[in-house]
Amino acid sequence: MNRLTTTILLTCICAAQLAAQTKPLLTPKDYGKWETPSVPRLAPKGDWAAFVISRVSEENELRIRGGAHDTTFVVAYGLAPAFSADDKWIAYSVGIPPKERDRLLKDKKPVRNSFEARDLVTGKTFTVADISAWSFSPDGRFLSMTRYAPEGKKTSEVLVQDLSNGARLTFANVGEQAWSDGGSKLALAIETEGGVGNAVQVYDPVSGRIHVLESSPTAQYRGLAWRPKSADVAVLRSVVDKAFRDTANVLLAWHDVSGVEPVAVRLDPATMASFPAGMRIADYRRPSWSRDGRVLYFGIKKREAAPDTSKKAGEKEKVSDVEIWHPNDVRVQPQQKASEQQDLRVTLLSAYRIADGKVVQIGTDLNERSDALEGGRYATELDRKPYAWGWKFGRDDEDVWLIDLASGERKRVLEKVRHYYGPNPAGTKLAWSDGKDFWTLDVGTGARTNLTSTLTSKGKADFVDRDNDTPNNVPAIVNPAGWSKGGESFLAYDNYDVWRLALDGSGGTRLTDGARDGVTHRLINFAALNASPDERAYDLSKPIYFQLRGKKTKQSGYARRNPDGNVERLILTDAGHSTLIRADSAPVFAYIRQRYDEPWNIHMGTDVATAKTIATTNAFQKDYAWSHVELMDFKSTSGLPLQALLYYPANYDSSKKYPMIVYTYELLSQNLHDYVAPRENSYYNTTVFTQNGYFVLMPDIVFHPRQPGVSTQQSVEGAVKSVLARGLVDPARVGHVGHSMGGYEAAFLGTHSKMFATTIVGSGITDMISFAGQNHWQGGSAEFDHWETGQFRMEVAPWEDFKAMLDNSPLATVQQMPAKAILVMVGGDDGTVDPRQGSVFYNYARRAGKQVVMLLYPGEGHGLTKKENQVDYERRILQWFGHYLKGDPAAPWITDGQKQIERKALLEANK
Repeated sequence: MNRLTTTILLTCICAAQLAAQTKPLLTPKDYGKWETPSVPRLAPKGDWAAFVISRVSEENELRIRGGAHDTTFVVAYGLAPAFSADDKWIAYSVGIPPKERDRLLKDKKPVRNSFEARDLVTGKTFTVADISAWSFSPDGRFLSMTRYAPEGKKTSEVLVQDLSNGARLTFANVGEQAWSDGGSKLALAIETEGGVGNAVQVYDPVSGRIHVLESSPTAQYRGLAWRPKSADVAVLRSVVDKAFRDTANVLLAWHDVSGVEPVAVRLDPATMASFPAGMRIADYRRPSWSRDGRVLYFGIKKREAAPDTSKKAGEKEKVSDVEIWHPNDVRVQPQQKASEQQDLRVTLLSAYRIADGKVVQIGTDLNERSDALEGGRYATELDRKPYAWGWKFGRDDEDVWLIDLASGERKRVLEKVRHYYGPNPAGTKLAWSDGKDFWTLDVGTGARTNLTSTLTSKGKADFVDRDNDTPNNVPAIVNPAGWSKGGESFLAYDNYDVWRLALDGSGGTRLTDGARDGVTHRLINFAALNASPDERAYDLSKPIYFQLRGKKTKQSGYARRNPDGNVERLILTDAGHSTLIRADSAPVFAYIRQRYDEPWNIHMGTDVATAKTIATTNAFQKDYAWSHVELMDFKSTSGLPLQALLYYPANYDSSKKYPMIVYTYELLSQNLHDYVAPRENSYYNTTVFTQNGYFVLMPDIVFHPRQPGVSTQQSVEGAVKSVLARGLVDPARVGHVGHSMGGYEAAFLGTHSKMFATTIVGSGITDMISFAGQNHWQGGSAEFDHWETGQFRMEVAPWEDFKAMLDNSPLATVQQMPAKAILVMVGGDDGTVDPRQGSVFYNYARRAGKQVVMLLYPGEGHGLTKKENQVDYERRILQWFGHYLKGDPAAPWITDGQKQIERKALLEANK
């Protein structure tokens, strides 16, 4: 009987293993149904949730779930959902099917979304076609919808609907609109043909009253700005003067537009003697208010005289278009060119004190940042000019100037600060770090206080970011959380925990205890990014929440600190958890959970620890063979303990040895629990690799100064050796692929390491000597900061350690590269890594008689954006690895390339 039982058990086990191993593998035709959820939006009371399910096929849908009966509505191609503040409505845009969109684009016709709103009580909807933007009034009762502007026009038609009764009013020729957040009033800037109806109006949809605050047939109105939580509004009115090529503005404002006779405020530079001479109010900066309404902030610029038209065209000397590249330029010419449009819109911050009619210019340099502090009494301006040399090469120091808006006095209060964190919510303190300690400055008295010396000097706390291995003369600091409510304490992070720092310098209190078992705690801020500083401050008298992450285990989850100081771990598991979100006016929370072998699931509830699953994705995954991932500890060849991710081939058979693809960048083990949906236009897709029978290894790399390539080799070879020692992988069938910095790593390993049969270099740096002096063409900046103190970590100028340049250059040893072959991919218009980095490597290798094939995608940048190119590159990667790692027959392009005539014929045939 025991023998029979054992036989049956073994038969069942073998049958189960056979069933698991014979599940079908994915093919590209299966990818289209794979789903990815958006971060859910919660209704204010937390009784509804809305989220978009995006599919690889682009057959997307919006799901709305909740209500008394836990109802689910599905809207095909719905996107950008938002709930009304009164919790009665949800509104969203509705796109069009991808085939229809592609047809319109091919025919060069506009692609336009429609709009839909749903009553959450009755389920009834209404739809409006051709709506480009929309917004609820702050009380949720009204809705404004903006139609697409007619071709060649800047104004649009705006529809305002009363959601309680369906009444709708239409406004034509609207240039701008803005809801007040102190009630439901809509400000409108009207701009008509010929200017007859140009005006700034306020519409009160409750009373139906339209109040024309001002009108002028010769002016335009722009820059509408409501004071928070009030009925005060400001706007700019244009003033055209033919003597100048620019447009000046008058600043207009009204207090309490809900009243019968709003109190008007007017700042006209032409009639104000104290206004800075030769300057204008520019429209590039929207006006803003101090919270008490006593100060209006705006931007000014120098006036530009109209060009001299007195000379005839034939009398004018033709001017050269030469560019002068000067060594004193902190921003080199390409950088200035790249930011030209932004530079043209920069203004100097200024303040208008309404009570005494005084204008104070805050900003003095268009290249520096200025900020108004809360309270309407002070402002700051940063000054980088004394440290111009450092800013050229990644050592970013600055001075901080304080401006008294009552007296206009300017005073430099901080010198040579590397880590400046700005003011507290009350505008009474400034915070910064010197690379070790945190400090504050009292704005009123100028007193400086070291907040952490009693902690750091005694070894109780360390706020230096120890995971940052970029070399610099001032250590990197773990970016702090900010301020507690009211600004009475500063909240900082060490490598694991949150500290509440006393502003009198007496020390601090550690709010969490993550260091004990290696779990990082980071505060979750539920306020909107555009919320006021006070709204974004943390109220420690109420429960506050933390995102948790095991530094070594990669577990994640959430914790809560209660007002009594007790910290509860709500979730900490072997899964990935997105940032927690909370409903606006109810203790309802939502988050997304995932693992590599568990698709995204949305959870929601009043208790984070027991929140229920309200949506699952990719349930069909169970019908296919799937990989699993292992977190692996290893040591680099230099003895440094590191971690790596090892993904197993789908339908893994332990009796076989497999080929392996190594993918690197910098630190990747933190991605342990990321779910990876298969898709052809994601060309380094882990799931696609495992479905094609590869192990995939992603090791962490820790870099040493001046050794980016050597550090890569030490880390990666240590990881590969660890895998090979387990007998999982055929040592002769190991390949590498990487992109950008990872592309550099692929080029270096292919020319230095004997462990790789082949590597694929995606948009990578290959020549250290030319790259050091190159430009980052997309942003225009010189590469030396990236080179010395950034990602390449070379620390010093090339001539100070030329040997290090050669030791870490892929190009220097291309003639003796151990890899059988290397594939190089470049975008023809790559603005991040010059595409000539690829062509010079190709030409060197070609001269050395080495097998290096280059794929150049014309018109593409640092990453491929055209779907056809993404798919093409992904397929060629699989063909390349298939040949060099699996022994598949080589595709013709690998052995013979492609003649230009063949390429053009192929393109012509597929037009």
